[in-house]
This record gives sequence, structure tokens and C-alpha cells, in this order.
Amino acid sequence: MEIALKKKQYANSLWIIILPFVVFVALGAFIAIERAGISVDPGAISKGGSFLPKELLVPRSAHKPDKECLFICNSTEDETFPSVENMLFVLDQMSVGYTYLDLATATSLPPLNNYKTIVVACSELKFVMLSIESVFNWVNQGGGLLFAFTPEDELLTRFFYKEMGVQQGVYDYVPQLTAVLETDLLAGGKGSHVPWCDEENSDDYRYGYNFILDDSSIVHMTSLGPQGSTPMLWEHKTGNGRVVVNNNDAMGEMWSRGLVAVAYSLTKPAMAYPVINASLFFIDDFPAPVPEGYNDFIKKDYGVKTEYFFVNIWFPDMLRMAKKHHIKYTSVFVESYNDDVTPPYPPTPQSVTERMKYFGSLYLNEGFEIGLHGYNHQSLVFQDFDYKDELPYNKWPNDSDVVMALNEAERSEHQLFPGNVMRTYVPPSNVLSPECRAVLVKNFPDINVISDLLIDDIFNLRSDFGVADDGIINIPRISSGYDPFDADNDEQPFWAMLNEINLHFVNSHFIHPDDMMDEERGALKGWRNLIKSFDTYLTWLDQFPIRNMTTQEAAPWVQRFDSLTVHTTLSPKKISLDFDGFFDAAWLFVRVNEGVPSSTIGGELTHISENLYLLKASAANVIINLQQEDA
Repeated sequence: MEIALKKKQYANSLWIIILPFVVFVALGAFIAIERAGISVDPGAISKGGSFLPKELLVPRSAHKPDKECLFICNSTEDETFPSVENMLFVLDQMSVGYTYLDLATATSLPPLNNYKTIVVACSELKFVMLSIESVFNWVNQGGGLLFAFTPEDELLTRFFYKEMGVQQGVYDYVPQLTAVLETDLLAGGKGSHVPWCDEENSDDYRYGYNFILDDSSIVHMTSLGPQGSTPMLWEHKTGNGRVVVNNNDAMGEMWSRGLVAVAYSLTKPAMAYPVINASLFFIDDFPAPVPEGYNDFIKKDYGVKTEYFFVNIWFPDMLRMAKKHHIKYTSVFVESYNDDVTPPYPPTPQSVTERMKYFGSLYLNEGFEIGLHGYNHQSLVFQDFDYKDELPYNKWPNDSDVVMALNEAERSEHQLFPGNVMRTYVPPSNVLSPECRAVLVKNFPDINVISDLLIDDIFNLRSDFGVADDGIINIPRISSGYDPFDADNDEQPFWAMLNEINLHFVNSHFIHPDDMMDEERGALKGWRNLIKSFDTYLTWLDQFPIRNMTTQEAAPWVQRFDSLTVHTTLSPKKISLDFDGFFDAAWLFVRVNEGVPSSTIGGELTHISENLYLLKASAANVIINLQQEDA
């Protein structure tokens, strides 16, 4: 993946020698103070907004957004219909109300004047073609039309090509192997080359039509393939309206949800939708017992024992990254690496926990957070859970054993870090069965956040940002590793990160202290290269005005996001926003496709990129005054 990033030089060798010594001395002094009886300041941990009481939260089912969108799909179309759920989810997150029209059962289109936008989420358009002239008349009068999938009917390109911004002709399907982001429509992505499919396996090729566009179309994405470059996403103004065409198959992918959001946001002169605005960094398995002896990769690069490496190299480097980029870590505590799932659960010897206290005490005083990972690294599942031969873990016999083990973890953590309360839970290996989640919620009331995976293609245990029915705040993790821009990573973490930034304005990333000891997680690159790659990734994030937070600082803003409904009134001179479920503040993305913001009442605008702005709303009504670009 070719990402245009400004590289930073690593500290010179003298600094590498001095820094570990300075930090070692400082840590030693700190531990001496701790042993003298001065405890960690718990007030340094949480500086975020206040949590909202349950009675003030507005469940998603109670949201009543304006039904501005006519959503057209076809439940008999096998190629596109599985994507409908993903697109409707995005519209819901964007506070867009819609009327759902299934061509498999519909007999006619409803009155189009009731809507501001139409989303065509199917490829076969024979039914729609009977009314397509009225649809384009509606667009010319000011409507917004999004083709979410490549329109297959040749009548479009034969008779309505001008409205679509396409040159007249007959087109063929061609492979799309690499996606090129031509503009900053996906903020932070301009110039990026994204692997779109496996170039070595023609059976997995993804396709789109080789459209030729007219000069008035604005192309946001193109593809590279054996037949050359083809447009993947473009917008075109026709009359007083707007047509957006998505000539690819990404709309149904969870990791492409930002693409759905930005494509829809192009259909109107302006649009505002709620975001969270938080950048989170998780360190799994920390504090945890430090491995003894030598590790082959560490020994090869540094010639030191594993414990020395973590104390004098890894930990100082992580603190240096935090200070340089102003990020905050949320780590999650694990007491032991034994595999015990039946009692007794012996406490970890003091000789081991001293090093854990050594790390964690200074870490908390930096204002970071320590949450719960578990007594050991055995995922919380019962005997009927199917690991599908993916994980070599034991299964817990019953709920009382789960509770007993986690009680031991809490006891140990409280003894090491008096005053700290673990409120964030991260499941080991991101696996938490629904039954064990219920045990956790019932028996550990301090836990208010669970952070598992946004996308889990193995066990289908996915979660999304928001307040769950059990009252827990879900803050899933999106990406992982010290080098998420690695072009050889099949999971494409950069694409997933980019899309969540453009949907929720969230970065949620996790790493492990021992990543550089695992060949599959980057050990072959060596720590010097991994920390350079991590620095590059953080430098890329620095371009965004995103808030660096611990998980507990971000959680109240997930509540606010999840409760907010936006009502938008547009005119050539202003954008008027009215909110339901507004409390003290809210964050929104505002895309202004026509005009330029001149002043804001009830909030503050910050420019993100091109025509995208970040709004901090401080009142339940916000007015953004506009001036026309040719004024």
C-alpha cells in the first residue's frame, strides 16, 4: 500500500543510549516512593466528560429522524441484497430516516417529492426504468441520487448518460485490482493505493464497468487493472440536483462503511451527521508477567534478556511516542499466563508482580488507564462454545468459576494499584461469548465498557459503537499492530481505519508488548523498524483534529453520539441543525458541497479537508451561515 507519508528520523544513537538510563533511574525512584507509602493519584486517570444516567439515554429504537431518503433494493437479487443491511446501518448512524422499497414486492414508486435523496441499492433496474425519466426529472429539480452499485441497464447509458456524467457508449465489466483515492473525499486518504483483490488469483477478481466520464464529473476513486484505469466513484451535477455513482462492490462491507457515508453525503448541497471524535490506543496484556530469559528476536537485535528489553527499550519508546504525539494508552491487566479454568486460582508471586507494579504505577500517573483483561489469557466461553480449531484455549466449566477467577484478578490489581478501578474489559483474543458477557455484567458492576472487535470474521462476535441493551458501552477495536500501513497485510488495516475515521471519526487501535516477539506480528522486522512504523502511523493521525483519549474518557461521548438525532434544514444561505437527544455538547461532521461556511451560531467549526468540517455543537440548535463561492 503506497501511502504518501512524511517520514520522521529516528532518534540518534546517543539518545538511544541515554534515554533508557534516564527512564530506568526515574522509574526506580518512583517505585521507591511507592514503597514508602505514596499511592497513585486516581484523579489523573479520568479527565473526560461525565457519564449520562440511563434515564437520559435515547435508545436507537426511539430515534425519529426525518424520512428524507427513498431506499430502493431488490430482495431477489443475490449479488446486492446482502449489502442492504450494512448500508441501512450506515444511514441509521448518520441520522438519516428512510422509506424502504423492495422491488420484489413493490408495484410503483411513491411520490418522489416526499424525499430529498434516493439510494438505488440494486443493479438490475428494469422496474425502475419504467419510472426513470420521472426520477431524473426529480433530480434536475434538486434531488440527490446515489447508485450504490454499478447500474447494469444499458438504457441508462444510452438515454440518460448526460445526467450520470458518462459518455454515451456500451461498456464491459473489467477487473478492479487496486483502488486509487484521487481526492480527499475519504479524509486522510488522498493518493492512497488500496489493494482491492488478490491479483494472483483471478477467481477472486472484483469488477466494475469501464465507464468513460465527461469532463464535468468529479472522480473520487479509480481502479487499476489489466485493462487500465476505470472510475470507481464519482459525482455529477445535473440541473439543480446531484447524481453519485459507485462503480464497485464495496457498499456491503463493514470495513467500507465510511465509503457508504461519504458517497451518501455527496447527494445533497450540505449534510451533517453525528460522530464520536476519539482516538484510542489499547495495549493488551499490560501490565502482565514479563517473560524470563532470552527471546531469539530480541537477543539478535539487542543481545539482552527480555526483561531488560521491556524495561529499558520498549517502555521508554512507548512513553516517547505518547509524549511526541500526545496519545493516551488504555492497557488491560492480566495476572497470569497459566491455563487454569478450574479453581483454585493461585495469586501470582510477588517476585513477578513487582515488575508489573513497576510499569503500571508510572503508567497511571501519566494519566493513562488500566482496564481488565482477565485472571489469565483464557477467553470467557463455556463448554458449548466452538473455537473452530482457531484457538488452543480451555473453556470455563461454569459461571461461578469465571467469577472466582476474575475476583482474583481484581484483588491482585487493587493490591498493586490502590485507588485504580478497572472499568474497561477487553476479552482475551477478542473472544467473549454472549453467556459469559451476561456473567460479567451481572457480577462486576464496575465494568461499563467492553472493547472487542469491530469485525470478527471467525466467530462472528462483532460489536458496534454504542450503548448495548445490557447497559454496557461498546467501544470496539478496529485495527492492530505497530505497522498498520504494511502493504503485505491481507487484512488491510489502513482501509478499515480510514473508513471508521470517516464514519465515526474514531481511531481504535491495539498492540501487544510482545508483538515484536511473534513472527506473524512483525518480529522479523525488528523493534527499531516497528517503532519507526508506529511513529509513521501516528504522524499520519496527527493531521486530524481528533481527541486523544483513554477508553473511559471516550465512553461518555459514545453515549452522547448514540442518543443524538439530527434534523437538517437547508437553504442557499444557511444550514440549520436541530437536535433531539442533545445534552451538553455533541460532535458532527458537516460536508458543504455548495457554498462556504462564513459563521456559526451555537457551535464551532474546524476544517478537516476539502469541503469537510468538524462541528462541536454547544446548543440544541446550530446555524451555519454560508456564502456562495462565486460571491
